Amino acid sequence: MASKQPAFSSAIPATMQRYMAGLSHRTSSLYQTATQVSVLRKAAAADAPSVVDYVYSGLTSQDLAYDTDQYPVSGTFQGVMPPWFNSLSSVPANWLWSPVWYEYNPQRTAQVTAENEYIQANVPQQTYNGSTASTLIQQWYTQGMWDLAPTPSSPAPFSADQVAALSTHWIADDLEFARQRLGGANPNVIQQADAQRYQVSSWVQAASNGGQLATLASTLAAAQASGALYVCDYTPVLGNAVKNQLVVKGRYLAAPICFFQVDTTGKQLRPLAIQIQGTDPQSYIFTPNDPSDPDGNAWLLAKLWAASADQQWWFSGSHLFNTHTIDMLFGVAALNQVQQGQLAANHPMLLLAQPFLAQVFDINAVVISAPGSDESGIYQKASGAKPNFCDAVLPTGRVGLYQVVSDLFKNYSFDANAFTAQLSSRGLQQGAIAQLQYPYRDDGLVWWNAIEAFVGNVVKASYANDAAVASDTGLNAWMETTQAAFNHDGTARFSWTPTMAYLQGAFTNLLFTCSTQHTAVNDTMLNGWAFTPNGPFAMQSAPPVDAKSVSQAAVLNALPNPQTTAGLDLIKNQISFVMNGTAIVTPPDTLAQDSGSASGMLKVFPYAAGSAQQQAVSDFWNAIWTGPSSVNGLITQNQSRRVASWSGAQPVPNSLSYYYLSAGLSPWSAPAYLNAPVMNQIQI
Repeated sequence: MASKQPAFSSAIPATMQRYMAGLSHRTSSLYQTATQVSVLRKAAAADAPSVVDYVYSGLTSQDLAYDTDQYPVSGTFQGVMPPWFNSLSSVPANWLWSPVWYEYNPQRTAQVTAENEYIQANVPQQTYNGSTASTLIQQWYTQGMWDLAPTPSSPAPFSADQVAALSTHWIADDLEFARQRLGGANPNVIQQADAQRYQVSSWVQAASNGGQLATLASTLAAAQASGALYVCDYTPVLGNAVKNQLVVKGRYLAAPICFFQVDTTGKQLRPLAIQIQGTDPQSYIFTPNDPSDPDGNAWLLAKLWAASADQQWWFSGSHLFNTHTIDMLFGVAALNQVQQGQLAANHPMLLLAQPFLAQVFDINAVVISAPGSDESGIYQKASGAKPNFCDAVLPTGRVGLYQVVSDLFKNYSFDANAFTAQLSSRGLQQGAIAQLQYPYRDDGLVWWNAIEAFVGNVVKASYANDAAVASDTGLNAWMETTQAAFNHDGTARFSWTPTMAYLQGAFTNLLFTCSTQHTAVNDTMLNGWAFTPNGPFAMQSAPPVDAKSVSQAAVLNALPNPQTTAGLDLIKNQISFVMNGTAIVTPPDTLAQDSGSASGMLKVFPYAAGSAQQQAVSDFWNAIWTGPSSVNGLITQNQSRRVASWSGAQPVPNSLSYYYLSAGLSPWSAPAYLNAPVMNQIQI
């Protein structure tokens, strides 16, 4: 029987059609069964390499070359990039997408198609009558967008409460702008602004309007002295793309610096100042009460620029690099060593890690295609005339994105990037910010502690002492292969140490990265950036040079206009991307399984019956589900506390309620939300 092929509506922009078709191509069809796909994969594997291995430049010479048709400058990108993998067809079936994926992804595809058709039909018919930039923006991105009714084959993707949370609470409100740095899709930027790294008086004085900001300089200095000053500095990640002019002609990118103060009386985080063009020390500093900005238009535009920069960092950094790529680097080494007979398939540490490493390969193949593929990934130059997603939508295009990834990889350290190490180095566990609701930190720590205990119990059950770890040839071959990949250019990013303590620390970091951390940056994107102003994928005009030049029209012109064909396509691309990127899983594919019994988790980690490792799995299940001090109990308490702290307009903002790291599928399982709690696998 012929398989049903995905029917992509003409209402979906071509860039998203190609992205969705890429997913389809690599699984033969989104609508085929897992059995059908397995047969096709076996046929494809006949011509594939027998061993999964690293490719130290998955990008082709065509990908890396750029010219003045696209960018202000021309050349060939020379930066160091992380390795990729050589062949999807060489990946065993038990490391690929599960049957659950095939059951649910057509539903997501149908929703994306229906949502785009609804937008295409209804948004152009809207009229807007707001008197301020803020009210007009809210109308632009709500009217005609979210009222899609469910059908038997396609449940409505957005519930009324979800739409209200999307559009009622957005960055026009200073406190919500700040909350999204703590509970939005990219909570990995904010850090304490200590005096060693940030000399705030000099920063203010250097700005073009520094002479008018004596009060700001004093406020910043006082907050810094009391430990209450925090910063989102986008220059380390986005700065070189800006300075090297790797921004597509006619598009715009900035690397802002944003300072925030913790108001310890009200226990709130407030933005104080934004320098949009943070790569230019002399550029203008925007503030909430600038006399040159009586209507607040310039301040709103500054926040929009910061939110867009946050999204750019997230797209290739916090999401695809820090989770997908790290997962893949460990997974390639594991598979390579298993296929070469160096690592046993039932090795206790592989049985522990495989549920977290499996299933990343399918989605990563859509990012960068394996050599010889007839489809290019979204990071690559399209083989045809129409560009792929990054070239078509993002301000960096593909080459500026390479610069971002290269800067991240160049300065990466696996150990320093661990969740608790990051909280410590960024000053987020103690001091003024410890008083705030910081959902990613607070719920993430609950998961970290549980995973750390689980890994420790498996390590203790598997090794008697450090000498036993050092003599485990399979484990060491796996870790040394991983180390060589991380450090392929001579930079030490991962240094394997064969001790019980380091093994526990490294695997806690790995498992957390591939589950909790990915969920935090993946499942949040729909409820943040489906409302475009919370993180515009593409700004439409150059950054303002000062506040007095920013009119209401200037704010509106900086965003995609839904009443133009190009603007509507950008909006649909953004909504389609975040809808496609929202995982759909059921208990067989979740870390926590369910609260009924430990039997499901014992299947996920198939240790021998009666073994100490199996007991560690049972203990982990109990740690997640049993009692008020369990993961489920503690995170439920955190959620209740956050919701109770809210006294503003209902519903509670997504950035505060933050249900993403729930142990169970409720309270927002399919069909309305299709989000998953703490996945085992990075499926998408």
